Amino acid sequence: MSLRTTFLKLFKWNTQDDEDLNSNFDVDSAMNDNWDTIDDAISDLSGNKVDKVAGKQLSTEDYSTAEKTKLNGVAAGAQVNVLENLTLGGTTLAKNNKAIEIKDPEVTNARQSTTKNKTFSNVDARIEELEADVDNIETTRGHVYGIRRKITSNSSSAWERLFDSVGKVANATKNGGTVQNDFDELAPWSEIKSCNYDLATKKIKAWFGDANFKFDGTNGDVFTHVPKTYWSIYQDNDYDYVLLADYPRAGFMEVDGFFVGRYNGAVVDDVLHTYSGLVPTTNRTIGAFRTLANALGDNFSQLDWRYFILQMLYLVEYANYNSQSMLGNGVQSRKYLKTLIAENNTNRVIIGSASGYYVGQIIRIGTSDGGTQIADARKITAIEAYDDGSVTGSALTFDGAAVNIAVDNFVCTMAQETGQCDSLGMKSGCLNNDGYHSMIYRGVENLFANIWQWVDGINVKDHLAYICKDHSQYASDKFTDPYKPLAYTNADANGYAKTLGLDVDEPFFRFPTEVGGSTSTYMADYYYQNTGNRVARVGGYFNNGANDGLWYWPFSDTSSDASWGIGCRVLIDNQ
Repeated sequence: MSLRTTFLKLFKWNTQDDEDLNSNFDVDSAMNDNWDTIDDAISDLSGNKVDKVAGKQLSTEDYSTAEKTKLNGVAAGAQVNVLENLTLGGTTLAKNNKAIEIKDPEVTNARQSTTKNKTFSNVDARIEELEADVDNIETTRGHVYGIRRKITSNSSSAWERLFDSVGKVANATKNGGTVQNDFDELAPWSEIKSCNYDLATKKIKAWFGDANFKFDGTNGDVFTHVPKTYWSIYQDNDYDYVLLADYPRAGFMEVDGFFVGRYNGAVVDDVLHTYSGLVPTTNRTIGAFRTLANALGDNFSQLDWRYFILQMLYLVEYANYNSQSMLGNGVQSRKYLKTLIAENNTNRVIIGSASGYYVGQIIRIGTSDGGTQIADARKITAIEAYDDGSVTGSALTFDGAAVNIAVDNFVCTMAQETGQCDSLGMKSGCLNNDGYHSMIYRGVENLFANIWQWVDGINVKDHLAYICKDHSQYASDKFTDPYKPLAYTNADANGYAKTLGLDVDEPFFRFPTEVGGSTSTYMADYYYQNTGNRVARVGGYFNNGANDGLWYWPFSDTSSDASWGIGCRVLIDNQ
């Protein structure tokens, strides 16, 4: 500190004040005028000083006589605290006088996780690594499979893979052959499995892969179990995101597991069943199928909002809206030809080309297109060339009782028998992609095409969808509690879906809000609508061609409608 500043402080002038420091103040005059005061201050300082001792230096510690006396009383080599029975991980540590050596295998050895051949020089380094693991625990303990898609100015049906989905390949067989699908070994897809379920005892009797598992109903109905899943579905910065975690994760929605009928439902002796070898029941209202499903037990319903779980599982796996392109066309085409020859008491019909017909196919015969006046749900057992010299064509032989055939009767294909994809087990795809054969997704045959499926718990009023997720409360034409409206309005025109709405509180329920796409762009599926009170069906049927798919939503039916192309699928809440 300068002499000038010292005296300024002594006389209490402000050393931080520019006016004091930079004024024309005459320090010499001040000292002369106040010399007596200065002399007294210096005398005080001199009287209280401590003389310097050679070899000693000043300290900030005030060492007292009492503390010196206490220290003098400690014996040489004495220890106040002694460590005894020191262990690490259950192992006693050796002591060498006062030295202790800690050897932590996790510190000194290579880690056996993702950081192979990594060693740590000391415990602090190991602690830092453990802290990093805690910070990243949500990603190190499981996986997140994600996709995203640009919303605006993007007509592609494809999505971009994210996180643990990056680099993954998903293919479905189109001919029963072997294909690469990396998701076959990843949860939750690997945990989706069919089982035999006893409707009477409400017990699982066997799982797919067990020696006693049967597709044909002889060991119980066939349901496919979908495990608990964890989801995050949102929009951000002009992107749609769908994330699926294989473990509970903060910010993700938890969806309980459930059982879904492997096949389209079929009524046998007034009971709704799902097993191989049945022709799906159609031509009943959504309410009639609701009653049949509820009759099976308190935990039963027909297909409902959990359809979206299957839809999203597919989407994250294949990263493409175009489900027909990825999985196969399914039963999307219908054949109908008129008979060429009249025959009585017969089990055959004579038609022109047999293209589109095959052995095992289900047909109906009537006096009108789609009619059943002569025969219904008959299986073709043989196809042969026919030529009597005047008529050339094909002879289709069918099972069941003999009938009388007239010229110009209609021979129409229809909903096909369940079980066409049994040989694929839990794989996805089809055995024949000609548009007349079934497809399957992860143990759910004909998830789209073949027949429409009613979807319960969704009522639409003038394009606004109302939803309910409590199957005990499902009712058609209900628009009050427990039904609640979504936060957006559906498109008011027919066409191929272009954009989907999003309610942030119910992100699974995504319906078309704009049309203008095609069979290969955007959602790649069609959308129908009408004003008034409407119910929901999904997927398409055997006469919709390329319109079919997982995003094919018509809201054009009333609750009193029924058709030979609309049926149901059974669900069971997790047991």
